[in-house]
Amino acid sequence: MIKKQRFFSLLCVLLLFVSAGCGAQEEGSAPAAKGAAEASSDKDAVRAIPLTLSDLDGNTVHVKPGDGKIYVLNFWATWCPPCRGEMPELDEFAKKHKKDLAFYAINLQESKGKVQGFLSDNGFSMPVLLDADGKAGNAYQIRAIPTTIVIDGKGKVAARHTGAVTQDQLESILKDVK
Repeated sequence: MIKKQRFFSLLCVLLLFVSAGCGAQEEGSAPAAKGAAEASSDKDAVRAIPLTLSDLDGNTVHVKPGDGKIYVLNFWATWCPPCRGEMPELDEFAKKHKKDLAFYAINLQESKGKVQGFLSDNGFSMPVLLDADGKAGNAYQIRAIPTTIVIDGKGKVAARHTGAVTQDQLESILKDVK
């Protein structure tokens, strides 16, 4: 009987952990947190922050909000259960939108080898950038993962979603951004 109670208690904690994301609790979808980007002239919009990160091939990639491209940035880690859970849908989303937006899965502070192994083991091909020192995560005030940020072509943060995101949710956000 006690083993059953422990099992159910552990199961409840795990479900809470998986549904909320890994890390501190944040709001679901909202503009970026105060201080995460420069204030914009629009009342609730914030300007996204440019990033320079390396991809898995060692190439330097510049994320330049305001260059006319829509960016979808997903902050994640291989050890995070909700991150792992959303990866198949994100991989499909990235393939589907390869030509009409810039999608980057930004791995937070893990080694290149660990990330490459995870992607290879799971057959994922989405573009991944490495935030080895955590500066990109800090710039966007990532407090829980996964967190997905959508930036419109003018460089404004159009949506911020903390917790696992589905392909359908991203498609719905894109309708408002385009």
